[in-house]
Amino acid sequence: MNSIKRHSSLFLIELMVSLLFFSLAAGICIQFFVHSHLLSGEAANLNNAVMISQSLAEEFRATSGEIGETILYYNQYWEPTQQELATFTSKVQIVEETPDLITAHIIVYEDVSHPIYTLEVIICP
Repeated sequence: MNSIKRHSSLFLIELMVSLLFFSLAAGICIQFFVHSHLLSGEAANLNNAVMISQSLAEEFRATSGEIGETILYYNQYWEPTQQELATFTSKVQIVEETPDLITAHIIVYEDVSHPIYTLEVIICP
């Protein structure tokens, strides 16, 4: 009877150790999934920022810089919206303007201190 108690207590200890090991492994896996989800969101934001910057650069070149300095606002799904509802902002800033050359920066940012993407556009009108 005494040996049965020892075997059952040893089994319970082994079970607790294995549960501890699997819970630690699960915690590490969850951290990896959360990190990958955050990276995926950042990559999606960068991709959308690049597409919007390219679109604005093409419009800037097509109009020979006549669109001037422009600010556009986007919601969390990258749909155009009003300034009050904006999560992301795109801005066209004319840096240098001479008769032969117009240089502009297109900046897409989440907030002013965190630009997502910047593109320099140079045109010869």
